Amino acid sequence: MKTRKIPSVCILAMLLILGLGCSNEFNQPDPINPGDSGPPVINSVTDVNNSSTVQTGVLGNTINIKGQNLKDIVSVKFNGFEATVNPNFATQSVIVLSVPLGAPVIGSNKLIVETLHGVAEYDFSLLNISSFSEQIIDGVSAVILEGGDFSGASSAAFVNGVGVDGPFEEISTDIISVSEEQLTIAVPGGIVQGFVQIEVNGAIAQSTSYGFNYPIFTDAIINDWDLGGWDGTQVLSDEVTLGSTSIRRDSNNWAGLTFTATDATETLRIADFSALNFQIFPGNDQTVRVACALNDFDTQIVLDLVPGEWNSFSIPLTDFYAPGTAPETITRIDFQEFSGGTAPFLFYLDQFGLIQ
Repeated sequence: MKTRKIPSVCILAMLLILGLGCSNEFNQPDPINPGDSGPPVINSVTDVNNSSTVQTGVLGNTINIKGQNLKDIVSVKFNGFEATVNPNFATQSVIVLSVPLGAPVIGSNKLIVETLHGVAEYDFSLLNISSFSEQIIDGVSAVILEGGDFSGASSAAFVNGVGVDGPFEEISTDIISVSEEQLTIAVPGGIVQGFVQIEVNGAIAQSTSYGFNYPIFTDAIINDWDLGGWDGTQVLSDEVTLGSTSIRRDSNNWAGLTFTATDATETLRIADFSALNFQIFPGNDQTVRVACALNDFDTQIVLDLVPGEWNSFSIPLTDFYAPGTAPETITRIDFQEFSGGTAPFLFYLDQFGLIQ
């Protein structure tokens, strides 16, 4: 058989043609995860918690940044604060990350993604409730939220709480005023304990617990406790920090106001609670100090008071008893006049209960 030889020039030409064809086939961008084609683009941001598109991110929440050309990340910044990014959670079309807790909530309101191929900016504010306080405003019980950025707040509610009529899932309320760093909302009647939830530009933030997990006195004695005392008098009063009623206590030196559990009071295990919360208003200049005792007077917490204003206190139960030394249950709580000056002494007690 006669063998035909193909000239080397022809072989080279054929290899070039095949090579170009293969290169064109295998180097095409993946239609699902397209290759680099330019600078990054941010199209939208969604909150993983509720799968909604948002223009605001809650500190600590996980979000999806969606767009194009996002894979080759150099940095992601919120109001100039750089976030931690795991490259394993970044593709060309999405970056998954948490809004950093240290990011400033007041700032440029910019989300900036930098890749090897450029920079993308996106209008994006941040949201956080750092603390709250209670106040009466024009006769309305109110909660003042601190933090930010509250601009654009559209709704507020108390959620997952307990009212005078029992547990509730959500009770909407009115926004009284709003600024970047402060949001004031009304407290609906009958709220005993719950969490404040606000919505800003589609993002939802929630406060720590408002009120009490176990109230003892708000506008009245609750949960069948008995109110008494020694060497003085106690009556209901309209001098309040919230609601409509407080307890007025007129005392002589070292006299006290006593709350005692009755047979009808449910058993309260100390291990189930973390703190005792209440507010005291000294009614005259002589009243500058009150001692709080739990169950007995072996350990009292002496509280310095500022006369003429409501003084708020949250006492950890571990301040009364070191771990491992506490009695099993709570049976009595006392507020003893401890100023040591000249009678008469006067204080008002309001918003009193236990926090888990």
